[in-house]
Amino acid sequence: MNFNSHLTSSPKPNKPVNHREISYIKRIQKKKNMIKNYFLAGIPMLYLIASCNSTSGSQDGVYDTRAVESLDKMSEVIGMLDACSFTLSTYAYERDDTGQVSSYSNENDVYMRGPDKMHIRVVGTKGEFGYWYNGSKLAFHDYKKNIYDIVDAPERIMEAIDFLHEKYGIDFPASDLFYPSITDDILEHFNSVLYFDNITIDEVSCVLIEATNEKTMLQLWIEKDSNLPHKILLVGQSDEGNYYEGVFANWRVDPKLPDILFEYSPPSNTTRVHIKQNSKN
Repeated sequence: MNFNSHLTSSPKPNKPVNHREISYIKRIQKKKNMIKNYFLAGIPMLYLIASCNSTSGSQDGVYDTRAVESLDKMSEVIGMLDACSFTLSTYAYERDDTGQVSSYSNENDVYMRGPDKMHIRVVGTKGEFGYWYNGSKLAFHDYKKNIYDIVDAPERIMEAIDFLHEKYGIDFPASDLFYPSITDDILEHFNSVLYFDNITIDEVSCVLIEATNEKTMLQLWIEKDSNLPHKILLVGQSDEGNYYEGVFANWRVDPKLPDILFEYSPPSNTTRVHIKQNSKN
């Protein structure tokens, strides 16, 4: 996989519609989100998408109903899962206030079992790490430095993800896409959301959702057969903008994931070093 590939050229989209024409679909989706038992429901914020907020808002934007329906379907499929596992390969670069560019790439093996089990193994530019969450504790292991820590965490996956981001600055791969109101959040933060059909990427037939505002372009490929995400791109609209790419593979739907997968016992030769908290804490 080439992480430096350019954005896929977009074919002519379906005719877009005004925001008011999708209000009924949005109301139905909100109702679904309230009554369904999402195993990954309740993440209080979208870490990547929220950072793409448009200053003009999206109430006067243009949206394609097919894009909204595809996002709703993806959210519904994810929401019905009891467990899942996948591999997410990511590449990103960003420019800080001084103009310095930093980049990284990771391969993340992710295992989740609702409502309170998660294990992630990360291998990439910054090292090799493991995370184990069992519903009350989150363990962190740095394989290169041979250090670990175990901290208290909230009792559900989504609450734990938010807590760890806020307190320790730990971000978990592609958590945005598992948020049950992903559709409404995209509509809120982008003022154009378009739909492209019959897109083949990595030999997988997908639909492509393309959302833009004056700051950012979001592209999301959703697999047509499974309605699960296949690839996501977030690209800054300026010449010096940030870039994030994630490609999903090896999806397993409702696998049998044993309790032991989510438990961590530090090896005898490791040293406990407390995870550094965010300065605001």
